[in-house]
Amino acid sequence: MSDSWKASAHTKREVSMARTATVFLAGVFAFPSFLFCQVPSGADEGTTVSSKICAVTVYADRARVTRVADISLRAGIEKFVFRKLPAWIDEGSVQVGVLPPDSCEIVDVEVQRTFLARPDDEEIRKAQDAVQEIADQIASLDDERSTLEAQARQVEAIRTFTIEKMPRDAAVREIKTEEYRSLINFLGAALGEIAIQKREIEKKKRVLQPELDARRKKLDELRRRTQLEQNSVVVTVRRKGAAATAKMTLTYFLPGATWQPVHELRTGGGLEKVTLASYAIASQTTGEDWDGVALTFSTQRPTRILRIPELEKLVAGAPSPPAADTFGSASAKFESQFSVWNAFANAAPVQQVVEEQRRAQEKRQAAAVSTFAQVQEKRGTTAQFAAEGLQIVRTDGKTVRIPIGSVTLDAKPALVAAPELSLNAVRTVEVVNAGRQPILPGRILLYIEGAFVGTTEADFVGSGESFTVFAGVADEVKLSRTLDRKRSSLSWSGKKKRMQVCFVLTAENLSDGPVALQMSDRIPVSETDEIRVLNVKIQPEAKPDTRGILKWNVSLGPKEAKEFRIEYTLEYPPQPAFPAEQSDKSPSGRGGVPSGEEGALESIRTLERLLH
Repeated sequence: MSDSWKASAHTKREVSMARTATVFLAGVFAFPSFLFCQVPSGADEGTTVSSKICAVTVYADRARVTRVADISLRAGIEKFVFRKLPAWIDEGSVQVGVLPPDSCEIVDVEVQRTFLARPDDEEIRKAQDAVQEIADQIASLDDERSTLEAQARQVEAIRTFTIEKMPRDAAVREIKTEEYRSLINFLGAALGEIAIQKREIEKKKRVLQPELDARRKKLDELRRRTQLEQNSVVVTVRRKGAAATAKMTLTYFLPGATWQPVHELRTGGGLEKVTLASYAIASQTTGEDWDGVALTFSTQRPTRILRIPELEKLVAGAPSPPAADTFGSASAKFESQFSVWNAFANAAPVQQVVEEQRRAQEKRQAAAVSTFAQVQEKRGTTAQFAAEGLQIVRTDGKTVRIPIGSVTLDAKPALVAAPELSLNAVRTVEVVNAGRQPILPGRILLYIEGAFVGTTEADFVGSGESFTVFAGVADEVKLSRTLDRKRSSLSWSGKKKRMQVCFVLTAENLSDGPVALQMSDRIPVSETDEIRVLNVKIQPEAKPDTRGILKWNVSLGPKEAKEFRIEYTLEYPPQPAFPAEQSDKSPSGRGGVPSGEEGALESIRTLERLLH
């Protein structure tokens, strides 16, 4: 432990520093609770440093971020503060270092939780007053409108009363036309003036409403700041001697990042050399842009690299309580705070896009976690890949394709055919991974002479191991596989069915040059006493393996065709039961062909229909 030290759990005790001035705030010890404190925003905690993200290591479900800052040191004790860090940093992963190591001693490190603003901040109060000012003006206009509407109702009431009273007046006295006209004109003018004033009020409101909306939006943004947390890391150092300059590094883990490998295999027409290029499909929503950083992609489980690998008691009863999971707390904070951050950081049209990208990223992350875990469990290995050059990955969840390696390998081309599965012979390329890095599971995009020919999947391929990939259809070979009905029949033998089958296979070379290919087929293999496979005849002779698979290595001259025959007799009960094959990788087998019990029964049913 001479090169890395831990702060005291109860006091801000000075921590002497040896060759590397690094404080590990996680690992085998409990992190001191006093180091995580909430302080007022903008509290005077030391000199604010201007830092830049210089390196990031991306894992299946998180990222390890390294920041660097130039600092000016004076003799004695002083504090430096990394501000405005995401609220969801894994506090248990924080590490601090200085270069050169002997420039100062790191005495203490604190992670402080802050908010962008407090409810009583002067800026929020001013924004509230600004909203209230416009709201009061609009309310005053509404009051004026209400008064005008009341006046209009009074004028309407007078007009109605006058119209109803006129017949009664006409019965008892002479009504002067000029008097009636004057009253009607007065009432009309009054209503007209009221309408003009109401339109003026509406005009003023139309002017004020956008301003009110803008001020409310600003107030909402300020209020969101009171909900959005940030972290600051306060580093206390001590220097002996004259003033000097140094670089301070800060490293921490963040949730919200993932990557998956994808490969390109390119070859010319001869298929004797292939170039395999690997890429990382990376995305992140960590809350920090990675702009011009050195990226590394790892298949490791980060929780296993922050502590000394020490075996513990293997309990055969009740399990021991799990160790504190600081990254789990960071992930929970990420889930609760991300929507608040998104609303604060992005405009409304962008927010929905970012949220959709984040949900898509979560699906890719789950797949990456599963894939890398299987590699570690099955192969017992991990790998790291450095990106080529400095990279940019924005914190919007969009995928970025980043090159992580390329190697040219010798290849062994071949033609293979399995007419039962497909009447197309295919080209394959067998490649030995002569590189130092493994090939990770993922998609392989295939290009032959620059043309895209398809996509396949790669399993894990270690250094020195070989793998075979599809390289296109061999159009120069024509295949057929037919049932010879003259030598095939269906009958009963006692209580069992007896099926005699004869398949005829042909391979024809349509080209003007010789062709060599490997042809495959199969015969049934019984794993139950109820079913018997008898009278197997194979021409040309070939010996099936334990799975019933047989292969011929075939050489065809120009325009030459060759024939192959497979005969066998199958005895089985009316309702046969086949044990499922445990070796198949999926219920549907490979290439869409049914496997296990499903495949055997389906084959029998198909042959029975043909032979009826």
